[in-house]
Parts: sequence; C-alpha cells; structure tokens
Amino acid sequence: MSLINEMLKDLEKRRSRDLETSESLSQNITWETRPRQKSFNWLTFVVIFTLVALMSVIAYLLWDRAERNNRVVIVEKQKVVKPVKKVVKTIPKVIKRTKAVKKVKAKPVVAEIPEDNDSIDADEFDDSTPVKIKKTHRPLNNRQLAEIAYKKGYRFLQKGRLRQGKEALREALSLYIPHIKAREMLAGIYIKSGRFINAAELLSEGVKISPEYPLFAKLYARVLLEQNNPQLAIKILEQGTANINVEPDYYALLAATYQRVKNHKKAIEIYLRLVKVRPAAGIWWLGLAISLEKSGKNNEALEAYQRAQKTGNLKSGLIRFTNNRVSALKEIGFPEK
Repeated sequence: MSLINEMLKDLEKRRSRDLETSESLSQNITWETRPRQKSFNWLTFVVIFTLVALMSVIAYLLWDRAERNNRVVIVEKQKVVKPVKKVVKTIPKVIKRTKAVKKVKAKPVVAEIPEDNDSIDADEFDDSTPVKIKKTHRPLNNRQLAEIAYKKGYRFLQKGRLRQGKEALREALSLYIPHIKAREMLAGIYIKSGRFINAAELLSEGVKISPEYPLFAKLYARVLLEQNNPQLAIKILEQGTANINVEPDYYALLAATYQRVKNHKKAIEIYLRLVKVRPAAGIWWLGLAISLEKSGKNNEALEAYQRAQKTGNLKSGLIRFTNNRVSALKEIGFPEK
C-alpha cells in the first residue's frame, strides 16, 4: 500500500513538473513569436518635413525668377521700342508746325531704360507719351573757328576769288593770332601783289609769335631787302633757330645778305658750310667764288668758279657771268702758293 502511495506521489510530482515545463515552454514560445511594437521616430519625421519644405521654397523661387525674366523681355520688345518709333514719327509733325525755322536738323532719339529691370511693368508704359530729348551743343573755340575760316579762304583762292579769300584769312587771324597757315598764305598774297608794308606787319608779328617757324623769318628778310633794309634782315635771320642741314636755303639767304653789305668774311663761312651740305648746288659755289674774289683770294675764287661750271645747273645768265670771271682770272694770273 505504501508502495502504491509512493508511486502515486511520484506520478503526481512528475505530472506537476510536466505541467510546469509545458507552461514555461508555451510562455517562451508565445514571447518569441509575439510581434514587436516599434516606437514613433519624431526626429526622422522632422528632417523629412524640413527637406520637403525647403525644396518647395527653392522651386517657387526659381519659378518666380523665370516669370520675371519673361516679363522683362516682353516689356523691352513691346514697350521700349515702340515709343522710340512713335517719337521719330512725331518729329516731322513738329517741324511742319514751326514755320519760323527754315532748316531743322533731325536729332537722334534716345530712350532711357531704367537699370532695375525687375521694377518694369508693361502697364506703366504709355505709347502715346513722346520721349523728351535734351541735346547739348558744345560751342567751338576760337582756334577751331579760325581753322574753319582758313579753309574757307583757301577754297576762295582756289576759285580765283582773291578778295573773299583775303577776308577769310584775316578773319582766321583775328580769331586765333598764332594760326601759321593763314598768316603765311596772307603774307604771300601781299608779297606777290607788292604790298610789302602789309606783308612786313604780318611777318614781324609772326616772327615774335612763332620764332620756331623759320619761314616767317625768311619771308620777312626778303621783304626787308625789298625795302632796302639789309641790316635788319641780317638781324632777323641771325635770331632764327633753323638747322642748316634741314633749311639750307635759309642760310643761303643770310650769306647773300652778308655779301650785299660787303661782309664777305661771314658770307664765305656760310657758303663753305652750304657746299658741304649740297655739293651740286652751282649757285652756292658761285656765291662763294664772288666773296673769295672780293676778299682777294683769286686762286680759291677761280677754283670755286670752275666748280660752279661743273655742276651744270646754272642759269644761262649766270653761266655767262661765270665763264667771264674764269677767263678774267686766268688772264690776270697770280703766283702759285
């Protein structure tokens, strides 16, 4: 009996253990297979929402900018060009109404476009409103007016209208005293017409105003020689700054003037320089020969006369004079040095 009781107790213990084991197993199985509930992630939601909002703003800004550019192009094509055309058309109407004006020069129409293109609205432009143009004229100075008068006088002289030409040249000088071309041309007209007093006044003033221009001194010296005043002519020429290599005729006139006042020493010095610059100039060899002969240097004079003959560019009258002097010096004879 006790043995049976022990077996029953043993069975009861085993059953209780099996039940506990099965319950624990069922609980374990149930816990592992139960779906997990995830918590809501607010950080991810905020990031995604911010990105979407930012992209929306960028898209709107790009669209708005494109729309503004389109409006600017339309306004420039349709509203800016049209007023200019209409203003050009209205200008002849204004000219017809003003009967007092005989000659009217058409003025170019310039429309001012605001720099801020974003502020342009197509409705703000009125095609019926003309654009007002302000054009400022810069007055010509006296030098420019003198140049115009000089060219006018030059055209008159080309056409043979001497009186109008002289008047225009005098006008040029009254507007601008240092005008070299007008003074030179007017002085030449006076010299050719024999009005040496008027030419002397012009040229004496020209020498003072433009001492660097050798032609004024040379013309003035010629006028003084015509007035039989060689001493003043020499003074004017000596004050000049001409270069003998550039202006040899200037120094040839000075040498001839020295020769005229019988200053053969100075004349010989200049003629010797001149024949070195231009050895083929027969007239300068002749001038040198004359001054040498007047100074008593007959041997050197004969050589200079012969050099003048060899150049072959003397005029017929000077050729006869040179031949006569060569023959005369050969007949006179003089001891060799």
